[in-house]
Amino acid sequence: MEALRAQLAETQGALTDRDKKFRQLKADQKSWSAEKSTLEARIARLESENLRLKGTPPTTADESSKPAASTHHEANGPEVALTQKRIVNPLALQDQQAADGDETVTITRSRMKQAEAQFNQMIDEVAEKTKLCESLQASLTQSSPIPVLELSSDEVVKRWNKLREQIRLLTVERLNKTFSSSLVSDKYKDEFKVLSTHWKTYASNENVTSYMFRALIWRYVLRYFEVFCRAFGRDISRKLQEVAAALSTKISDAEFQEWRIRTAAVVEMAYPIDKSLIDEITTKLLEAITPLVEDANPVALKTSLRDIVTTVADLSAKLDRSNFVVLMYNEPGSFLTHGFPFKDELMEIKARFGSQSVVDLMITPCLLKKEAEYSVLVKAEVIC
Repeated sequence: MEALRAQLAETQGALTDRDKKFRQLKADQKSWSAEKSTLEARIARLESENLRLKGTPPTTADESSKPAASTHHEANGPEVALTQKRIVNPLALQDQQAADGDETVTITRSRMKQAEAQFNQMIDEVAEKTKLCESLQASLTQSSPIPVLELSSDEVVKRWNKLREQIRLLTVERLNKTFSSSLVSDKYKDEFKVLSTHWKTYASNENVTSYMFRALIWRYVLRYFEVFCRAFGRDISRKLQEVAAALSTKISDAEFQEWRIRTAAVVEMAYPIDKSLIDEITTKLLEAITPLVEDANPVALKTSLRDIVTTVADLSAKLDRSNFVVLMYNEPGSFLTHGFPFKDELMEIKARFGSQSVVDLMITPCLLKKEAEYSVLVKAEVIC
């Protein structure tokens, strides 16, 4: 046990270090990308200025062919001198453009060469930053080698409906006969009471008895979906719950979700699904159901129940690495299993006793997808 805990702690530490490195590299990439965008904008501006300047002929020769300019300069003093200084001295291109608008600008050949050199330097810098961004992107990929399972909603719904049908067929074919409530031992009466306060009515009504058994099976396997990484055994899931409880108050929801998904991926890579837990849940179901079924074939019933629990364990391990939620209560965060108003957006009615729209038995859970808000993929089946 200690070795298992040490191994889990080592795995968790390595994952934490990897996540820190991943976030740092991501921040560096964002910074370099921003700088690259700035340089590209400057290059575009210089390209435009360069093309415009190349289209304007130099004025040195023209000035030498106009001797009157010197005389005019002497006659008008400092004002014309200032104008000629503006022509022959280097210019700040951006300032000149802002000051003169669309007015034609002339510069010296040396300033033209200087602008071209600056432009070429910018191109080299952008090329260098581009290589750096590509290098950082490669580092990000290498620092995140853990495969994150991307389950589509359609795929999850398909697997979910397959599980529901697996449980439905068993209850319709083998668990559809009424039974006396006196056959239910005190040990299991509480289980039935949690499902419905009118459980004895379901036991004696052949039209709905299979619904009661279906709800009972779902109740026994529900912990697989409610407890993080339960498929890999109680010890691992208990330790991860302790870590999750501590992290949930110190990091954002987005960071916690990322940690949860990546941790589940690491655990699935390191550990097999706990078959002893599958056997344990199967045995508990057999003990609860067998005394209530006449002419039961224990071997066939055990095989069917074990297949169901195995399917549940495998699916729950996949859902641990996603944002899909299984809910067998009236709403997220609640623990009411009956006695609440029917909600059309979450549930569908399979049978009704009386005229009131109050849920008396939840036959199957609903399947939700958690994003900014919850969306319903598969509704729960209920009796009102």
